[in-house]
Amino acid sequence: MSKSEENEENWISTMDNLCSKLNVDTVAAKKAKDSFLEIKRNYTLDGEALHWMACAMYVACRTTITPTLSGNAVVEGNCVSLTRLLRICNISLIQFFNKIKKWMEMAAMSTDFKDRISHLEHKFAVSTVLFRKFQPIFQEIFSGLTNEPMKSSTKSKKPKLQPCTTNALFEFTWCLYICVKGEFHTSADDLVDMYHILLSCLDFVFANAFMSRRIDLINPGFKGLPNDWLKDDFELPKKAPCIISTLCEIKEGLAVEAATMKEYSWRPVIKTFFEKGILQGNSDQLTGLLDVGLFDINLKSLNNNYEHYVLSVGEFDERIFLGEHANEQIGTKNKVSGDEISEVIATFGPSGKACPDTPLTGRGYLGRRAPLTPVSEATNSIARLANYLRHTKPAPSHHMTRLFAERGVSEEVINTSIIQPCNRWMEQFSNALRETNCSSETITFRCNMVTCLYYKVFEHIIREEHRKKPHISLQLLVTQQTYQLSLFACCAEVVLHAYGAHSLRFPRVLRVFQLSAFHFYKIIELVVQAAKDNLSRDLVKHLNAVEEEVLESLVWTSDSPLWERLEQGAIPASTDVYISESPLRRSNGGMQSPVSTAIDRFLLPMADHAKKQLFKDNIKPGQSLLVPNSNVVVKQEPLTPTQQNSNAASGETTPNSTPKKANNSLVLFFRKFYSLAVVRMNDLCTRLRLTDEELKRKIWTCLEHSVMHQTHLMRDRHLDQILMCAVYVICKVSNNANNQVERTFADIMRCYRQRPLADNHVYRSVLIKQSTGDSSPERGDLINFYNKVYVQCMQTFALRFTGKHKDECSLSPLPAGRGDALSSPGGQRVSERHQLYVKPLTSPPPGLNQLTYRFSRSPAKDLHAINTMVSCEVGGKRMSDAAQDVVKRARLGLAAPGVARKLQGLVSDRQAV
Repeated sequence: MSKSEENEENWISTMDNLCSKLNVDTVAAKKAKDSFLEIKRNYTLDGEALHWMACAMYVACRTTITPTLSGNAVVEGNCVSLTRLLRICNISLIQFFNKIKKWMEMAAMSTDFKDRISHLEHKFAVSTVLFRKFQPIFQEIFSGLTNEPMKSSTKSKKPKLQPCTTNALFEFTWCLYICVKGEFHTSADDLVDMYHILLSCLDFVFANAFMSRRIDLINPGFKGLPNDWLKDDFELPKKAPCIISTLCEIKEGLAVEAATMKEYSWRPVIKTFFEKGILQGNSDQLTGLLDVGLFDINLKSLNNNYEHYVLSVGEFDERIFLGEHANEQIGTKNKVSGDEISEVIATFGPSGKACPDTPLTGRGYLGRRAPLTPVSEATNSIARLANYLRHTKPAPSHHMTRLFAERGVSEEVINTSIIQPCNRWMEQFSNALRETNCSSETITFRCNMVTCLYYKVFEHIIREEHRKKPHISLQLLVTQQTYQLSLFACCAEVVLHAYGAHSLRFPRVLRVFQLSAFHFYKIIELVVQAAKDNLSRDLVKHLNAVEEEVLESLVWTSDSPLWERLEQGAIPASTDVYISESPLRRSNGGMQSPVSTAIDRFLLPMADHAKKQLFKDNIKPGQSLLVPNSNVVVKQEPLTPTQQNSNAASGETTPNSTPKKANNSLVLFFRKFYSLAVVRMNDLCTRLRLTDEELKRKIWTCLEHSVMHQTHLMRDRHLDQILMCAVYVICKVSNNANNQVERTFADIMRCYRQRPLADNHVYRSVLIKQSTGDSSPERGDLINFYNKVYVQCMQTFALRFTGKHKDECSLSPLPAGRGDALSSPGGQRVSERHQLYVKPLTSPPPGLNQLTYRFSRSPAKDLHAINTMVSCEVGGKRMSDAAQDVVKRARLGLAAPGVARKLQGLVSDRQAV
C-alpha cells in the first residue's frame, strides 16, 4: 500500500469516527467524506486536516434535508450543532469562518450557501457585540454578579428550593434573550433591532425581580427604581415600572424604537412562551418567573428549547459566551467582554466591522471620525435621521405643493405622478421587510421613515433644480418615474443600513424595486448632497461603497441597460470626459461650480423643447460622485483614438473649450467610471511600488483601451479583474535589464487584498466563458482568465509598449482621480465652523481669495493673519476688531499690504453672506 493510500484510509477512518460522535446519517456522512477527499486530492490544505473535515461535515449537514416524524416539516443542519462539531474538531468559531470561506471557493459552493455563511458570521458578530453590551447593563440593574463560571443547569442534580442567585439570573436572562431572538431568525443579524430586543429582555427580567420584591438582586443605585424602593412600608404597584427609556438614556438606545420592539415584538413572543408552557408563572401579568420552585424549571425549559432550536437550524450555540472556556471556543485570547472584541468583529469584513473600511473614493464628504462602538454608531445613524425628519410627514409638504403650483404642476399630476407611485413602492418595501419576519408595527415605522426621507430629499432636489434651472419645467422631473424610483430605493438603502439590516443588504434593494444599477448610481450623489449634514459618517461611507460596487461590477452585468446604450455610440476616452480644474468662482463667501442636476442625469435636453426623452443624461459636465465640486469643461468635438493619443503625447488640452451640447448620457457615466479606475490603479501601483509615471501611463492606456475597444471583457466581470491583468501585462512587457518592474500575479493579488473593501472572490472566481444552452458558466481564477481570455484580446496591443514595434502606441494622460480629498482645489477641510483647509504645497488656483501659510517658510505675520481670520465673528457678519485694525493700519501704510488685501477680501466675503 502506497503512502498516499495509507493517508487516505486514515482520513476516512477519522471521518467515520467524527460521523459516529455526531450521529450523522449515512447519506450526509458519505457526502462529507467524498467532498473532503476530492478537495484534498486537488488542493493543498494547510493546517490540521481535522479542521477541514469540520468544514466538509458542516457543508454536508447543511445541504442535507432531514424529514421529521410528522412528515410535514424538515430540519436543517442534520440535527448537528455547529458548536459541538467545532468542539469535537478542536477548532474555534473564528478559525472555522476563515476555513469555511476558503472551502466554499475550492468546492465552488452556490451563491445561496455563501449567503448563508455570510448571514451566520454576521449574526455571530452581532451576538458578540451584544453580549459585550449585556454584562455591563445587567450589572447596572442587578447587583452581586461574581466571576464564578456558570454551571450547566441541565446536568446538575435536583437542587434545593432556594431563591435564585444573581449569577443564575444572569444565565437565565441571556438564555431567555437568545430563545426569543431565535423567533426572529431571519433578522437576527440586525444590530439595532436585536439590541432593542435585549433591552426589552432586561426590562422584562427587572419587572419580574421588582414584582417579587427581590431587594437582594436589584442594584439599589439603579436609576429606574422608585425613590422609596428600600423602605419597609414600600407598596408594590399593580404593574412594574418600565425601564426602557432609562436604559436607552444611559446605554445608547432609541427610546421610541425600543418601546416599539418591546410592545410589538417582545411581548407577543413571551405570551406564546407562556401559552406553550416554556415559561411558567403569572401568565396574565407575565410575572412570577423568579419564584422559588419555578425559576429552576423555567431555566431548564429555556435551555431545552434553545437546544432544540440549535439542532434544528444547525447554528452555533450562543450559550458559549457564558462558559469559562468561551475565549477558546470563540477564538479570542481574552474574554469576549475585553478590548479584543474589535478584532473579533473586524474578522468578518466590512459588514461586521465597528468601523468599516473607508472606500478609496468619496472621502471629501466624510466628517471627523468619532470614537463610537458598533451599537452607538448604529443608533447614532438612526438618531440623526430621526432628528432630520422630525417635522416631516410621509407626504408632499405644503412648501413643495406650493412650489409645484407656482410652476404650473397640477394637484392631479402630483397625485398620479408622485403620491401614487410612492405608495406602490412603499408597499413593495413593506413586503420585503415582512419576509424578514419584522412585526407589522416595525414595518410601518420603517416604511414611514423611508417615505419621509424620500419626500424630504425630493423637495431639496426640486428646489435645487428650480434654483439652477428656473427656465426648465419641473413637470419633467415630476413625471420622471425612473428618477423617483431611484430616489426612493436610495432612501430605503439608507434606512436599511442605518438599522443594520444585513438580511436586506445591498444590492438586495435593487431586486426589491426591480431597478437597474445603471439608473441607481445617478441618484447617490444627489442624496448625499441633500442630506450629508444629517447622515452619519458610517452612512456616507456606506453610500461611497455602494457607488463603487455599482461602478466596478453591477453596471456591467449582462442584463444592464448600459449595454444597450453602448450600442448607440462609441465609448468615450477619458480625455473626452475630462474635468479640468478651472478657477472657482466666489459667491457669498463660498465656492461654486456647475453641478450636474437631476434633470441632467435623468433627462435629455429636448431638441425642440417640446419632446421629452427619458433615462438619458445631458453631456453638461458635472462633479464626480461624492466629491467636492470643480469647474468642468468638455472638448468641443470627441477625439478619435488616434487623435486622442496624438494630443495626449503632445500634451495638448482644451480647457477653455465651449461645453459640448451633444446628447450623450454615457459621458456622465464614464467620467465616474474612469475616475474610480484611476484611483484604483494608483492605489495598486503604490502598493506594488510602481512609482514611474510613464509606466503608470502605460498601464492606464492599456486599461482604457480594453474598456473602449475590448468592452466585452467587462461583461459580467469586475473592474479590478481587468485592472490587475493590465498591471501584470504592462509590467511584463516593460521589464528589461534597465527597468526591473515585472510583478507576479501573486504579488499583484497580495497587494490587492490590502486595499479597502477588496474581496478575494474577485480574483478567485472570474468568468471564463458564458453559459451555452443548459451548461453553467465556466469560471476560474484570475490567472486562468488571463491565459484563456485576456491575452487573446490584449496581447497585440500590449506588445506595442515593448519599444520593439514600429506602431509604438502613444500614451493617454492620467485623469485626475477623485479619491484624495487633498487633490481638490479647496483641500481637506479641518474645521466644521470655518472655511479652513489643509492641502499639499501647490500653486493656488488663479482668482482664489485665500490666506496661505507654508510651514518653516512663511513669516509669523501670515500665521497671525490666519489666526485672526479664524477668530472672526461669523454670526455678526463682521471681522473681529483685530482684523479690522490690520486693514485700517494697512491703509495708513503701517501694515503689510499683502496681508491687508487678503483680509480685506475676507471682509467682503463676510459682508456678502
